[in-house]
Amino acid sequence: MNYIVFAIDHFSPLGVIRSLGEAGINPIVILYSERKSILIQYCRYISVLHEVRSIEEGYNILLKHYAQPHEKHMLYATSDNIESFLDLHYEDLAPYFYFYNAAKDGRITRMMEKGEIVRLAQEVGLKTPKTEEVKHGDLPHTLRYPIITKAVNSTIKNWKSNVFVCHDEQELKDAYKSIHCERVILQEYVEKVDELNFEGFCINNGRDVYMPLQNRFFRTTDTSYGNYLYIERYNYPELLGMIRHLFEHTCFNGIFEMEFMIGKDGGLYFLEINFRNSAWLYAYTRCGVNFPLMYAKSILAGKIVDEDAHIAKLPFTLMDELTDFKWSVLGQKVSLHKWLRELKNVDCLFYYNRLDKKPFYMYLLNRLRRALL
Repeated sequence: MNYIVFAIDHFSPLGVIRSLGEAGINPIVILYSERKSILIQYCRYISVLHEVRSIEEGYNILLKHYAQPHEKHMLYATSDNIESFLDLHYEDLAPYFYFYNAAKDGRITRMMEKGEIVRLAQEVGLKTPKTEEVKHGDLPHTLRYPIITKAVNSTIKNWKSNVFVCHDEQELKDAYKSIHCERVILQEYVEKVDELNFEGFCINNGRDVYMPLQNRFFRTTDTSYGNYLYIERYNYPELLGMIRHLFEHTCFNGIFEMEFMIGKDGGLYFLEINFRNSAWLYAYTRCGVNFPLMYAKSILAGKIVDEDAHIAKLPFTLMDELTDFKWSVLGQKVSLHKWLRELKNVDCLFYYNRLDKKPFYMYLLNRLRRALL
């Protein structure tokens, strides 16, 4: 059986590749990038690399070279666009690959709509911010300001650029000038003290869920999660039943990341589910829970297999060092001295890896070259 990673040029799939590589598995990588890769291609663990300029091209390579009737291969999707594309071709892929799915063409893509997943969360009893989906330019019908704007789903190009906090009608009208979606999510703005994420995986059409850990943040922004965070044991037993019911509704098989917000009112608000790994998956591997490996073993066994979990240290700290330097230090939120002290003591970095150094150095070199062109 081959292990195949359908990747974009980002540290998130790099973490999947490193997780497999450190377990002795050198995956085949189909790398989708609209221009030459400056990160993923330098990873030491890749056995075969296919560079493509469209998801369709990568899909065709997948079918041509690896769709074999006598052997199914393990396939990891590492972005929303790739996951949606594979989901829409579930029936064609299911005979040949173990991949993230919901047992039906298009079901995951539908649940990527933020309004749909919020509705399902509400059905199982999870608390959510009040939400409206409107046409571009429309004002809220029932919500009171402040509100936050979001893209209807994360497959839209540059979806993060559609996030604005609006305190009144004029600020919303100004935000619409920079929002390019035909439809927009308007959501009650809840003042937060932290964000809370759960990484895990589901098998057996969502009936079995493995989610032993959670992560929280040392610092966040009003419109985004932070880049410096820590992993700890899962400690919200009151949510577990609702989360299990939610995944039963999704029929999902695969690695997921679930996001909540902790409000200043003490409430815990469900935000969304990413039906693929998060950016910090590799840190979970270093912490002692290798989700890509354990998911593969569990799929093959038909039950949760967690014998490879060996959690040695909690809390376990991690940092997106390049983004956090830009946001925290250059943004004058944290002194350089404090940041360097944090960097020295962090347990896991997103780019630099002492076992796989080349992606970090080549990424910096290639970014410098592009800046000088």
